[in-house]
Amino acid sequence: MRIKKRYLIPGILLLAIAVFLFFLSDFTKNYLVKNSEKLIGRKLEIGELHFNYAKIAVQVKDFVMYEDNQTDPFASFSEFYININPWTLLTNEYSVSEIRLVKPQIQVIQNGEQFNFDSLIPKEDSLQVKDTTQNESLKFTIRDIQLIDGQVKYHDVQKKNQVEMKNLNLNLPLISWNNEQSNMGLDFRMGEKGNVNVQATVDNLNKKYNIGLKVQDIDLNPVTAYLTDYIDVQSLNGSLTSNLKIIGSMDEILNISISGAGSIADLSIIDGHSENIISAQKIELGINDINLKTFQFGFGKIEVSEPNLLVVRDKEMTNLERFLLPYFSGDTIVAVTDTITDEEIPVKYSIDTISVIKGLVTIADNTLNRPFKYELNDLNMSMTGLTESAGQIPVEFSTRLNNRGELSGKTVWSMVDMMNLELDLKMKRLDLLSFSPYSEYYIASPITQGWFNYELGLKMSATKLTNTNKVKVEELEFGKRTKDTTAMKVPVRLALYLMKDASDIISIDMPVSGNPSEPQFKLGKLIWKTLANLMIKTAASPFNALAGLAGTNPESLEKLPFAFGQDSLGLQQRDELTRLATILKKKPDLALNFTQTTDTENEKKQLAIELTKADFMASLKVDPNNTINSISDIKTDDNNFLAFVRKTVPDADSLGIEAACIKRTETSRIETRFQEILAMRNKAIVDFLVQNQAIPAESVQASTADLKNLPQELKVPQFKVEVSLK
Repeated sequence: MRIKKRYLIPGILLLAIAVFLFFLSDFTKNYLVKNSEKLIGRKLEIGELHFNYAKIAVQVKDFVMYEDNQTDPFASFSEFYININPWTLLTNEYSVSEIRLVKPQIQVIQNGEQFNFDSLIPKEDSLQVKDTTQNESLKFTIRDIQLIDGQVKYHDVQKKNQVEMKNLNLNLPLISWNNEQSNMGLDFRMGEKGNVNVQATVDNLNKKYNIGLKVQDIDLNPVTAYLTDYIDVQSLNGSLTSNLKIIGSMDEILNISISGAGSIADLSIIDGHSENIISAQKIELGINDINLKTFQFGFGKIEVSEPNLLVVRDKEMTNLERFLLPYFSGDTIVAVTDTITDEEIPVKYSIDTISVIKGLVTIADNTLNRPFKYELNDLNMSMTGLTESAGQIPVEFSTRLNNRGELSGKTVWSMVDMMNLELDLKMKRLDLLSFSPYSEYYIASPITQGWFNYELGLKMSATKLTNTNKVKVEELEFGKRTKDTTAMKVPVRLALYLMKDASDIISIDMPVSGNPSEPQFKLGKLIWKTLANLMIKTAASPFNALAGLAGTNPESLEKLPFAFGQDSLGLQQRDELTRLATILKKKPDLALNFTQTTDTENEKKQLAIELTKADFMASLKVDPNNTINSISDIKTDDNNFLAFVRKTVPDADSLGIEAACIKRTETSRIETRFQEILAMRNKAIVDFLVQNQAIPAESVQASTADLKNLPQELKVPQFKVEVSLK
């Protein structure tokens, strides 16, 4: 009995310890669940808690931590397992054989600067005394770290944005205080299709790390909410794929080198007005080397496939200006003080090739009287050798113009000297019909036909520029005038019509030169000013352009002189009108306006003489020997004529023949004849061109100027000839 009693007490003690240890997990679980709000301020649920005393392991299953509202889950996992190796404590080393976390889920909610986990972070104790004693280096070894099928949900309340990472898996075979190298693998799904894979190697011996980062089909839309402070964007769509290699140093944070490649597929940017402003079928980027320490950015090939750009001009601003308005209107530039070094590190960059393939630029103008829309189709561009110090950067480009014409060219420019530039450009068969909204707005005439060809050559240095501009416009035709009230009072349409040659072609060779270093020198302004001056000069002096069609000099076409009292066309006048008719036949859209002027006083004096001569002829008896057949045969110094005048004007010799004729002729009779002469001249011109030369009546108009208020220089018997379009 003594022997039994001897073992009974230890046995009971061991049994009690065994029972205690057996139920310890339940006691611990119940205690944690019951007192969780006191311990951490959050409600907890634990499905199972197991202590494996043989393996020195802890297993927790079906763990849930709730939000402050005690209803919504904040974090959870289906299993947490940790296996501790206690024997290494004998050598002051902490060792874990395995850590496994299965299906962890956490939901992070941000509302401004507040997060849903803020209550879990202990407030800083201002009375706490920092431990200034130096501790020995911590020795630890953790093996076989696993995170299986995790999930992280992030919700930004203010931005109304949600991001979800699913199938989160982490594999870390070994992490130790003294191991020379550590390896880690991490992969998870992001969004509906996105996948992220990270493979990292840490070289503890050399204090370096090497990370392989692969992402596949990452949805860009969640980024949209964080761009609204900078651009007017409604939606950013596309999927990101990349394969990057990141090499860095644990001793130098900025000593990071990045290489690899990346691409964005199905890019689409919708602006605040629900317009697809930028899109691309694919953007591919090759990274040779990016080094953040040395500020070197080296790229391989950048290729943009089927990019689309929408440019809309409204009365207030363009859509691109509106798109960038948040950036320029807000205080988005933050001053950053460089605390690393006072020396500025120069930025170096290089891009092997930039290519644009089958691009489309859509241009719309809503500022006209009716909308204008135009497309640059099949846009291709290639640029090579771009660096911060490149002396020559060649660029080639080509595009179709609204599916009709073609534009192509090449240029060579310099990053060292931006004034060093060469450009050759050719535009073929640009359909001018597309630009009718502009012609209606500015000259109140629609373009019904026309093809524009243009060749540009440019060579420029800092002090010298030579520029050639060869313009060829074929078969340009305008329709009937519109009622647009915005038209300029400039005869652009007339000038263009006059500039046509016999083959219906307008050819302009317009070289320009100058010194770009002069402050007021602007090439574009100079070209357009030269062209505008040419058009104004042509419209102001139309016969300079038309004289060649009639084989005569311009001055002979501008005026048609008459003699005082002349009421019919002479031979010279008929010849001049025939030449004008030749021009009208070659330029059927032209109209001629003849405006008659004369010196009224001198004209009436001459008419008084002519009327007196007519009276003298009427007084002559029929005489077969009479040599006077018309008043032109009567001389004012003829004795018989003077004797006839003296009968009614006795003082004719003292007055002079002119004054005597005026005195003897009634004023009303002179005025009537004067008006008859004016009307006969107008009719003679119209009848000759219409009846004799077969010119349409609507192409000819003859009228008399305001003779009462005529300036002295125009008091000449003549017709001033003006050209206009019908």
